[in-house]
Amino acid sequence: MGKNGGKQHTPYEAPNDLTSRQKLSIIDLVSEGPIEGPVGDLKGVYLNNTPVIDSSGNSNVNGMTAQWVSGTLEQPALEGFSSSSSETPVSIEVKKSTPVTRTITSRNIDRLRLTFGTQALVEVKDNGDRVGTSVDLQIQIQRGGSWVTEKNVTIRGKRSNSPYLMAVILDNLPSPPFSIRMVRLTADSTSDKLQNNTIWSSYTEITDITQTYPGSAVAGLTFESEQFGNQYPSRNYLVKGLIIQVPDNYDPETRTYKGIWSGSFKPAYTNNPAWVLYSLLTNERFGLGKRLKISEVDKFALYMIGQYCDQLVPNGFGDKEPRMTCNAYLTDIRKAYDYMSDLCSMMRIMPVWNGQQLTFVQDRPSDIVWPYTNANVVNGRFNYSFSPLKARHTIIEVRFIDPENGWKTSIEQVSDDGLVAQFGPNVLRVDAFGCTSRGQARRHGLWILLTEKLETQTVEFDVGAEGLRHTPGDIIEVMDNDWVGEQIGGRLLQVDTVQKILTLDRDIEPPKTGITMISVINGAGKPERVKAVSYPSSNQIKVESLPNGVRHGTVWALGQSVLARRLFRAITITDKGDGSYGVIAVQHIPEKESIVDQGVTFEPLPDTPLGGYIPPVENLSVEVSPDSDSWQVEANWTTTTAVRGVDFILKLTQAGRIVGTAKTQENRYRIGNLPQGNYLLSVSPQNKDGQKGDQSTVSFDINPPPPPSHIEVTPGFFSLGVIPYVGGQNALRLQYEFWFSVKRIANINDVEQLAEYLGNGTMWVIQGRNLKAGQVYYVYVRSVNPVGKSQFVEASGAPETKTDEIIDMLGDGFMTTEAGKRLEEQLNWLNEASLINGAATFEVQQDLFTKHGESMAQIKRLDRVFASAELAWAQSIVEITASIEGVQAGVIKNDKAIASLDKAFSESQTRVQAQFGEQSALIDTKATTEFTATGEGYATWDVNAGVWYNKTFYKAGMVISAEVKAGKVSTYIGFMANNFAFINPTNGKFETFMYMKDGQIFMKETFIDKAWLNSVVVTDKMTSGNYVPSKVGFNIDAKTGDAEFNKLLISGDFKIVGDAGRVLVDGTGMTVYDENGRWAVKVGRRPA
Repeated sequence: MGKNGGKQHTPYEAPNDLTSRQKLSIIDLVSEGPIEGPVGDLKGVYLNNTPVIDSSGNSNVNGMTAQWVSGTLEQPALEGFSSSSSETPVSIEVKKSTPVTRTITSRNIDRLRLTFGTQALVEVKDNGDRVGTSVDLQIQIQRGGSWVTEKNVTIRGKRSNSPYLMAVILDNLPSPPFSIRMVRLTADSTSDKLQNNTIWSSYTEITDITQTYPGSAVAGLTFESEQFGNQYPSRNYLVKGLIIQVPDNYDPETRTYKGIWSGSFKPAYTNNPAWVLYSLLTNERFGLGKRLKISEVDKFALYMIGQYCDQLVPNGFGDKEPRMTCNAYLTDIRKAYDYMSDLCSMMRIMPVWNGQQLTFVQDRPSDIVWPYTNANVVNGRFNYSFSPLKARHTIIEVRFIDPENGWKTSIEQVSDDGLVAQFGPNVLRVDAFGCTSRGQARRHGLWILLTEKLETQTVEFDVGAEGLRHTPGDIIEVMDNDWVGEQIGGRLLQVDTVQKILTLDRDIEPPKTGITMISVINGAGKPERVKAVSYPSSNQIKVESLPNGVRHGTVWALGQSVLARRLFRAITITDKGDGSYGVIAVQHIPEKESIVDQGVTFEPLPDTPLGGYIPPVENLSVEVSPDSDSWQVEANWTTTTAVRGVDFILKLTQAGRIVGTAKTQENRYRIGNLPQGNYLLSVSPQNKDGQKGDQSTVSFDINPPPPPSHIEVTPGFFSLGVIPYVGGQNALRLQYEFWFSVKRIANINDVEQLAEYLGNGTMWVIQGRNLKAGQVYYVYVRSVNPVGKSQFVEASGAPETKTDEIIDMLGDGFMTTEAGKRLEEQLNWLNEASLINGAATFEVQQDLFTKHGESMAQIKRLDRVFASAELAWAQSIVEITASIEGVQAGVIKNDKAIASLDKAFSESQTRVQAQFGEQSALIDTKATTEFTATGEGYATWDVNAGVWYNKTFYKAGMVISAEVKAGKVSTYIGFMANNFAFINPTNGKFETFMYMKDGQIFMKETFIDKAWLNSVVVTDKMTSGNYVPSKVGFNIDAKTGDAEFNKLLISGDFKIVGDAGRVLVDGTGMTVYDENGRWAVKVGRRPA
């Protein structure tokens, strides 16, 4: 209050009394049917990733209703969904000076819903009060050429915190096409004190129809759109999916199997991956059912796998869960093998075709089918290979769909800290297909980690008929005497059933500690293990019990409790055609399942009393570098596996004399103070027991390199490939210097002054220098190494001259440019110009329209502009159209300019088009320019003309273009037509002097300075420019076959053949033959 008194006013804020109450109705296609249905009713419905009802039963969305149909063929229609609609956004401000008009062209609509409103509706009084106000609008439809008011709308109240939208539905629509417009009656605000901007948000075309969607599982949702800012929210549904075929003795709810399965099926929902796989393999619509018979799928193998998947294992949180489940939403078209691989990988199985059926082998513990020793394999040899170190990952990152993370992707990391400390992080990222359990994701990653860590060996061997004792996927035992370093397998010479003594085919050394078991083949042909109790002699074993039917001549295998059994899973068995079979098997560690699924820990036993496998030295190489007044060599090598306790013995010789030795545990070693000369280096691995593995050797020279012995110059398309070769072996990582010259250099010592240096390498491709096809270019190459350089060697070559291949290459490249794409575009009828995506800041529209019955003519102009801190654009569209009873004609011009912080773009397009019935003619002219912050851009002008005739498009076009791409500038002019004429207007006449038709060129007169001709056909005559009969020049008459050469030089043999004989001139002289082929005259040596 001032010093003279008075009364202070507190501004009043009226409540926001305008609320949008629009109902949004959506039908979503969820799946092919029938499906089991939703999980938890509205708890399984997510709008914008938020459940409609949370886990506590509280509603997050008010007034929500949902309906489901499961996808049967005779399902009822959804209640309250008696129409289908298509919404078209408008998003333009409606001003009093510029009504907004839209044309409706859809023919099958019954009603029209217009959504519009205010961005804010509030008035600020002079005393500061913020109160409501009103704005008046009219909705008009053009009927009979004049605008008719359909609705008068007044929006009254206050809304200051967000836009307010309302909807009006119009019935009794005129026949399309017709125009509708939104008119503002209230004057536009010119002051910040009055906010009453009006906006036309969208219009929706409604067709009254009731649909049941047979065979489709659909969801119908109805809710108030204001809760989502009057926008369409994203929708997600938690459902139990397709009803598929499962065994008739299977209860999917309890995951139990009752009694013995008869092989029959019943329909039910399950997420057991075995029966999901069976459905994909046998279903005729979305699976392989049309290519794979039901009888060709091993359902009994899947039955065992399905039971394995349903077994309960710890989930890592104190509870149990099925070992494997598949919760996948399959919507993409993929190769059948890819889907099958994804499902098989999650079940730890491998598909195998056994000749009659598609069966499946699961990586799980199982009985040993057959033992193999050196006595029952060809030549007694087992060949081993090992996975490389880089293929053994130390960290596995598993991506899976996490319900605890809002059904988004989470990552479960599984690592082996010991391996990370030893070898460093080697990360493998995988997707757990169909996995929604963190425990299952962890088991998936741990299975991969342990497989790569523990199962590193592959064995290959050949066998006789015993190769038929097992099939792919079976577990076999390998008892290799050479691997263990002892006699642990062979054949039985004698079986004493009374005293239970087995006589072996070789002497053995009884184990000093532990229990010894011996495997023999019983009468049923199965391996059986029995305990050894004593050793009567060096080749005899007394056993605790003797299986029935053990016979002499069968194999035996000795196992010790202090050594691990060497088990392998057969992968392939190959008939070699000579009565033998090749077997490939991978290492199998049965304890892996308990480690992964039950969390058991165990310390693996060694499988040999020796120091273990000694990896061979591989990839031995040397690198030479200066060492004061001499040279030093760094040797590098690799091994197939990383092992401890292995030394590498190096030996360096020169001319057969040892000049140096060394020992290291590293995979590299440096030897210094070496003079020039020729050397041989060998590296051998050796374990702590003195056993040596396979060594590797490499020879190298410490000398300047020899020059290239040969240079191969390969022609390319406007390029040359240069590959030098040096005879003999040189391990100093020999490289070459490449020099280029357009002309031949007479003195090779001047190469460095006259030629262009290209660079160093083992080969070189010369391109990007505007090389011309057929022109000879020269290259100069010399060898270089750390010691010195050789002399230059010259070679020459010319780029490719095969015209047909060059044209194909250039044509294919041209069609990938912006110019080529323009010529390739197909012209279709353009109903209206395309708008720049986004709402304009300002927009002005003019519309001149008249209609008489079915006759209509219209001129529309739309100007739009937009500007922000990061983007500015302007667009001007003019459409001139006329139509009468299906006959249409139009001219559409669309000009736009767009500028952003990373790109400038402008385009001017003019379309001229006419249509009569199903035939149409179109001309499109377009000029486009663009440049981006990446330094790439183009300028293209094209004109295309075409006609649609009998449903086929015929087109001619021309394009002019310049573009910058990847730092390379190219300019193009392209033409497309099957007839192309060149006309000379001379003496008042129009004379065609060149014509191109269907890929052929016809010319009347041509002067060519230089030509490369791959093939020449002369139909009349070929004459030299200086031809004078019987004096100079030449003449070839193609019609008569006569030829006259007044001076002829022939190098090499040639033959003249006439009607009554022939003349042959070759290295022996000249011979004349008569009509019977006998020589009559000989000048030179007598013919044989």
